[in-house]
Amino acid sequence: MAKPSTRQGLIDYCFRKLGAPVLEINVDDDQVDDLVDDAIQLFNERHFDGVERMYLKYQLTQDDIDRGAAKNGDGVGIVTTTATSTNISGYGTTVSNWYETSNFLQVPDSVIGIEKIFKFDTSSISGGMFSIKYQLFLNDLYYFNSVNLLQYAMTKSYLEDIDFLLTTDKQVRFNKRQDRLYLDIDWGAESVDNWLILDCYRALDPDSFTQVYNDQFLKLYLTALIKRQWGQNLIKFRGVKLPGGIELNGREIYDDAEREIESIRSRMANEYELPPYDFIGWWDMALNPFFLQGSQSEQRLVQNLINEQLQIYGIEVSYIPRKFVNVKSIIQEVQSSKFDDNFSIEAYIDNYDGYSGTGDVLTKFGMSLRDEVTLTISREKFEDFIAPFMAADDYLLSTRPREGDLIFFPLGQRLFEIKFVEHEEPFYQLGKNYVYKLKCELFEYEDEVIDTSIEAIDTQVEDEGYIQELQLVGIGRTATAVASINTGYVREIFLNNDGSGFTGVPVVSISTSPSGQIGDNATAVAFTTERAGVRSVEKILMTNAGANYTSPPIITISGGGGTGAAATCSVETTFKGVIRFTMTDNGVGYGTAPLVTVAQPGSGTTATGISSIGSVGVFKQINSIFVENPGRGYASSPVVTIANPETISGIGTYMFNELVQGMRSGTQARVKSWDLDTMILKVSNVGIGTTTTGFFDGEDIKGLESGALYSVSAYDKQDANDKYNEGDIFETEADSILDFTESNPFGTY
Repeated sequence: MAKPSTRQGLIDYCFRKLGAPVLEINVDDDQVDDLVDDAIQLFNERHFDGVERMYLKYQLTQDDIDRGAAKNGDGVGIVTTTATSTNISGYGTTVSNWYETSNFLQVPDSVIGIEKIFKFDTSSISGGMFSIKYQLFLNDLYYFNSVNLLQYAMTKSYLEDIDFLLTTDKQVRFNKRQDRLYLDIDWGAESVDNWLILDCYRALDPDSFTQVYNDQFLKLYLTALIKRQWGQNLIKFRGVKLPGGIELNGREIYDDAEREIESIRSRMANEYELPPYDFIGWWDMALNPFFLQGSQSEQRLVQNLINEQLQIYGIEVSYIPRKFVNVKSIIQEVQSSKFDDNFSIEAYIDNYDGYSGTGDVLTKFGMSLRDEVTLTISREKFEDFIAPFMAADDYLLSTRPREGDLIFFPLGQRLFEIKFVEHEEPFYQLGKNYVYKLKCELFEYEDEVIDTSIEAIDTQVEDEGYIQELQLVGIGRTATAVASINTGYVREIFLNNDGSGFTGVPVVSISTSPSGQIGDNATAVAFTTERAGVRSVEKILMTNAGANYTSPPIITISGGGGTGAAATCSVETTFKGVIRFTMTDNGVGYGTAPLVTVAQPGSGTTATGISSIGSVGVFKQINSIFVENPGRGYASSPVVTIANPETISGIGTYMFNELVQGMRSGTQARVKSWDLDTMILKVSNVGIGTTTTGFFDGEDIKGLESGALYSVSAYDKQDANDKYNEGDIFETEADSILDFTESNPFGTY
């Protein structure tokens, strides 16, 4: 596919270079056809591989002679007559006829230039009965026994000189736009069937010579033309606001394409263009032919001097090209980018007296660094040692330094971003430019991926941006529990009043069992919730349903800073139910409370339980199981099943800068660091590619490149490492000034 052999193949290649089918190229098919014709025309007219030198034969006809001999309106041949009417004051109106003879031959349209014309005829010099050659034969000078070739050659040359001096010069003109070869000769002296040989250049037909479609210049030039047309089409919509306040960047695309076209045509003129001097009807050069205007040797000398100057007085910087990881197809908005390559190159610091720009600025929002630097690099060094590697990785616009790429400045240990590339300063010395001037500003990090494998560069942004710490677990174990059954248990607790004003968790007290056994006493805990700024009791769950109650016990709710909460209950005195769950193994690796399933009784109601988890070191396990519903009708202790933790065993090692994804939330992030000993995973760019901006407790985190898989035990949803997030500090300082626990900290209402 990279070697097009047809017109459509060339078009498809150019579209792919511009981003299709990932991006939609907003150019009409008719526009593309016009651009292909323009590119092929330039290729045929200027490129040395676009034409072939050949000899065309033409045999004169009587029509050619009659047309060429016509003059003065004598009616012979074809005469173009133009009548003009002129009104001259005092002389009346005069009518004049102007005549133009059609003394031309129509040549094929593929001919773009003619070098020479040869005639094959029977002139008095070269042929005929009375030619010199015939006379020499008659005088036995050409026979083997008496031949004198030197005398023959000298005589022939002498007579040709006489013929040249005595014969009027024949004027020959060629007009490419009319495809006409004008012969200002004596047509009356010409004979039918005489041959003309044209030494000419003919444009190659791509449909006949399909290798033309794979020419590197043609591919680059057509791609730039389509890109320019794309930008031209979008310029109309400049200023039109899309949803979200986004504007189409047609002007940027157009200007970028213009720069590419300029670079391509400049290279065309310097390396591939045919010299026009010998083409009949071609343009004339006004330069003095006896002086060289920017010869290759002079250009080579200047380039070597500049390279040496940069090596002596410059410093070695690292050029870090930007890769677009994700680009929107409509407006080419870059959602994410990375920097994972670096190239060393010499650079001269133009602002030798220090950084330019506004420097270090102190505002009410903090310190802002606005340093700028201008660097000069060798154009040749970039094109020879950087551009080929960028082209291999399919960078956009890899033929020159690109705005948005980074420069690592080693003297200040800083990263600068290229904001503008000046490629015409100085202006075309000896017909060629030799340097690029890079106008750079201090790089502002925005969660880009920087992984150049050079520690001095990568550590520049180690602590920048939003970094989240995830505590992972790699070894999980399923918890187990048993159920105890009895009769006379609390069957259901009714919350008659949820109370109000609670600041803590209230205590639930249940009167003792008549049996007098401690294990038979029912116990429960309360859970609170906040509604409309008021905290009240939400529900009560039993840790022990009790046993041997003959009547409903009294439930008291106290403490917690609130009042008004009250509850009652009912008891089951006939049938047995689950009165409590006892943990036999608390398990390991639970991120969320697992589901508890209790086996059904032979007949009656199935019991249900709710688990709660807590932390033991860096691991989470099940603390207890509450009796949500004791059930009814159990003859023996039922089987209790607890769901497995999210990850039974962790695998693999997370890689730096790889994408990780939560298997339930779908949230993606990029790995900053991974410590297998502490099981702490630091990530940035949380929420890449999804609408979810956080992970779930207990979900599996998978490395999309390494395949590493571990489960989230816990993580701090607050950004403790973001230096721009100082909300907690402000809140702490404010609390020391004002007592926000009061309903009105500013006074008495």
